[in-house]
Amino acid sequence: MRSPRNGAVCDAHASVAHTPLRAVYCTRGGWFGEIVLERLHGCPQLHICGVLRSSRTFDARFGFLRGALAYLRRCGVAYSAYLFCATTLAEWLRAGLRASRRGRRRPLTTPTLITRDINSPRALQFLADCAPDVLISAFFDQRLHEAALGIPVLGCLNIHPSLLPQFAGVDPALQVQLQNAVPQGVTVHRMSAALDAGDILAQRAVALPAHASVLETTARLFAAGAQLLIQELPRIARGERGTPQSAGRSYQSWPSRADIRALRRRGGRLMRWRDLGPLLKD
Repeated sequence: MRSPRNGAVCDAHASVAHTPLRAVYCTRGGWFGEIVLERLHGCPQLHICGVLRSSRTFDARFGFLRGALAYLRRCGVAYSAYLFCATTLAEWLRAGLRASRRGRRRPLTTPTLITRDINSPRALQFLADCAPDVLISAFFDQRLHEAALGIPVLGCLNIHPSLLPQFAGVDPALQVQLQNAVPQGVTVHRMSAALDAGDILAQRAVALPAHASVLETTARLFAAGAQLLIQELPRIARGERGTPQSAGRSYQSWPSRADIRALRRRGGRLMRWRDLGPLLKD
């Protein structure tokens, strides 16, 4: 497996002006994952040399049916339906759009691995074979262990849709609306063995429409996060570590049925059908 070498960071910095950084992109997919991927593909300073897609459903030990039942028990029908729309339905809609326009664009051919465990021997070998300078994670539901974290020469980065250290964990946009927190924003941070706890490279507050749904909010935050990461590429290439997160960290796991009821009482919405409109645009 590839591991950082003495002087590797300096070498990468010296060549970044001439050679795009090789990046592996890790995501659960769906609309949020594609929003980021499209922007990364459009960045001349990056070459996406591999995509690792998570097939996990709630827990790495669960198959699809057991995982779907776990979502229903924990989060309820409404939230499970929201996740389906943001992931599976979104991918069906985008796949249908691409099929209807086949031939107008040259398809992207990027090595891809679908796995429920990024720390498995197969996934680690895939990462090593890609020989990435950097790993970029967005809308990804797996924790990286030390072996995976050590493969990219310049480290592993995550786009998180909140202003860390507040609202680490699952679905920050929902938790922010539950607590009526302002401002909302996005963070690009280095990944560590602890979830959403690594050093912060950059943050940005994001203005959002009044009464935006959780789905629209999350989509806008990931779009802003992708652009923020692209702006930070010179610092990433120099190997800058960023700033340790301050005290006051908060972490939320999967929302409960009570959380979804509380969101409704506050007048919040998980999604509106019109939120899916951008999925049908080229």
